[in-house]
Amino acid sequence: MLDVACGRAEVLRRVAERFDVEATGYDSDAALIESGPPGLDLHVRDSPPPGPFDVVLCIAASHALGGFPDALGALAQLVQPGGEVLLGEGYWRRPPSTEYLDALGGASADELADYSGLMRAAEEAGLTPLHASVASEADWDRYEWLLILNAERWAAARPGDPGAEVLRERARSARERMTMPRGRDTLGFAMVLLRRDA
Repeated sequence: MLDVACGRAEVLRRVAERFDVEATGYDSDAALIESGPPGLDLHVRDSPPPGPFDVVLCIAASHALGGFPDALGALAQLVQPGGEVLLGEGYWRRPPSTEYLDALGGASADELADYSGLMRAAEEAGLTPLHASVASEADWDRYEWLLILNAERWAAARPGDPGAEVLRERARSARERMTMPRGRDTLGFAMVLLRRDA
């Protein structure tokens, strides 16, 4: 099993423990690797270790493999035929406004597809969708507002830390996204289980 974003190493650890599997993860940030949970095979790398793997997890980390949709092809190459990919990816619930893209830090509308485009891109990469679960508005509220609260608390507790201003800016942008007109119904998030057939 490979997790392509060790920022989610805790998720990888829980999966490995629950299903008693060997898990490998990587990230280019050595600090994230060093702070990862014990018992995992974690590596500092700019690209994934060679596969093939039985299962590959890529949760909100397609940027680590070239971004959407290129990451889907990379994921298909990492998993063995008959193996599965658990992909957590954003999608547009509605076309994003310029203001919304600005609040995402200067994103562009072509960085994501809509839900059907996400599924089509997976199939074009040789991956068959087996199951999907999408975040509800309540899920998004919980995620975004906890992100805002935690970022502001961390920054307030460490006012001299160089990362404090970065977190304050992230919290400001997230608050702007959540409170602008149509801000809560523009971006979606899906967890999709995919199988490589060949």
